[in-house]
Amino acid sequence: MTDSSYPAKSDKTGLDQTRLQNLTQLLRQTPERPGFMIEKQATADALPTLLLGASIVSQAKLDEAMQTARSLNVPLPRAIAMLNAVGEAAMKTVLEAEEQVRSGKATVDLAVKALRLARQNNMNIEDAIGVLNSVHKKTQTVQSITSPLTDLLLSTELITSEQLGRAVIKAKDTGMQMGRILVLNRDLSGWIMNAALTAQLLVRDNRITKEQATQALLTVGRRRVSIEQALFELNLYIEKSGQTVRIGELVLMAGFLSEGDMLECLEIELVKEKQFGQILLEQGLVTQDLLEAAIVLQDMVANSTVKAFQAAEALRQVKYRGISVYQAVAELYPGTQAMNKDFGPANLLTDSGLISQDELVKVCDQTEKSAIKMGKKLLVAKALSESMLYTALRTFSLYSQGFISSEQAVTALKKCKNESLTLDETLSKLGWNVPARMQWIWS
Repeated sequence: MTDSSYPAKSDKTGLDQTRLQNLTQLLRQTPERPGFMIEKQATADALPTLLLGASIVSQAKLDEAMQTARSLNVPLPRAIAMLNAVGEAAMKTVLEAEEQVRSGKATVDLAVKALRLARQNNMNIEDAIGVLNSVHKKTQTVQSITSPLTDLLLSTELITSEQLGRAVIKAKDTGMQMGRILVLNRDLSGWIMNAALTAQLLVRDNRITKEQATQALLTVGRRRVSIEQALFELNLYIEKSGQTVRIGELVLMAGFLSEGDMLECLEIELVKEKQFGQILLEQGLVTQDLLEAAIVLQDMVANSTVKAFQAAEALRQVKYRGISVYQAVAELYPGTQAMNKDFGPANLLTDSGLISQDELVKVCDQTEKSAIKMGKKLLVAKALSESMLYTALRTFSLYSQGFISSEQAVTALKKCKNESLTLDETLSKLGWNVPARMQWIWS
């Protein structure tokens, strides 16, 4: 590539050539021998990245600890201990992982994965690194300056070329994915990154076009709604009824993944085109036994033996009690009552207090099984606002598709009403991780 000027036009990737030139020039500003300088910087920055990457502390708590360390002129581990932000045993493991990075025995990325595995399975760092090396499958994928994901982020102006340049440099040094780094650097929120990843996966699967992804992502940025909601409102997104739970969704619902972990796995799936289960193993998020249990439970959901929310609880029992999948299911759900068949849209509306029994009777038949037909009648009668109706339909969709129980559906909708929250805010406050894609199957 020469230093000559580029015309302001898009190449075959869709990236503006002027923007690409600026990015390339930024990367050239690194020293001619960047290895030593970057390695030195990475070693100094390893501890915060390990703490955040392995979800040991929140960004807010880390910021507090770093401020304390600066103001008192003490090392970061000392400040963390003073704030009781991390337990002694956990901090010892983190420092062992940091030493692996300092000694050159592990990259920051490998150390983060080893930390996750070590903490979940009471292993030491060296053993965890050994396990990860044994399950890791190398690919020929090389981190490039741009990718379809970064092109999408640049085209919607959610990141700048300068922010991307910093992420590329850090990605080459640490081995971490650029999307994860953009979030860790606070160049993007986890919410926007999740939307961008989901949109790009839908493009890859030919479910939407690049132009539609861009249009929806701009809506997400303006209104802070999910990418699925943006696409649904644009009449571009339809999820079929009866979809089974995905492995990543099941592990997330069981509480074994953080939002950051999920984003990182989605990015690896997109960039390296690996199976999600293999990614979970390589990232140190599950063991082989737990993954096999999740696969069995996924099959049970697919053949309607259990619902997705029941499978998630069974998976928790498998991990924390060390029992088999079949024992967990048998103990939790004797007779396997997968769903309360008498619970319909009318029950959800009245039990959550959105409408009284008397008001409902005046407007429509309580035995109506179609939530959307009932909703239309209530809307015409002005018995419910449009926004509240949409929230009720989304909640009922999660219930009818088996991702929450009838009791959870009532609890969530009641909280939305009483506290004037969106469904997304309510699910977050309740700590329930459910797939956004399953909220838009209205029947």
